[in-house]
Amino acid sequence: MPAARRSSKPIPLRWVVAAVVVFILGYTFLRLHFGKTGRAFEPYQAAREHAAAARLVALGYRRIPVQIQRPAEPFPADHFAPRQTELVSALGGLPAEMAGGLANPPGLPDAVTGVAAPREAGAGPYTLQFRCAQPDYRTQIHDVLLFRKDRQLFLLPDFERIAGELRARWRESVVVASFPTDGLAPGRYTVTLCGRQTSVSWAFVVKEAGR
Repeated sequence: MPAARRSSKPIPLRWVVAAVVVFILGYTFLRLHFGKTGRAFEPYQAAREHAAAARLVALGYRRIPVQIQRPAEPFPADHFAPRQTELVSALGGLPAEMAGGLANPPGLPDAVTGVAAPREAGAGPYTLQFRCAQPDYRTQIHDVLLFRKDRQLFLLPDFERIAGELRARWRESVVVASFPTDGLAPGRYTVTLCGRQTSVSWAFVVKEAGR
């Protein structure tokens, strides 16, 4: 007669649990260490932003990149010579046709309280300094958006909420912004720096190359 098969012993449950825990810990480590950071891809939001960008393009707006910095000490006004002294205050808010074309409207400052900007643009980037006030200490400058339509430029400061219990040191922020002018034809342009309650407009001239 054939020998009876020896029955195999079941694996103890504690070893199964230990193997599962090790696998989860290892997967989590690899996911966090090598995975992509940032917001997860959201198809609906991406499609919404793409449609909004297409609307702005159809309306004649073009986006221009802006570099910003927050100086430790504000630059004196003469730093932006020849300085534009004809500044016009206006009601705040986004331009009406632009407001409906932004999927994520920027967090405009409460008010624009000062601008120092040159009245001419040379071969390099156009650089300006502005001050803006917020109603509390819970926001800080995140970005500045710039849109061009024909010879009108719209600067839109974007403030974001500070996470947790942190607070800004001051309610007023000083920001230096610069943008390239090599894509602008020679001539006169109008800039509007937008705030929620008040905005400021001024003009500058792009000179011809070599002049």
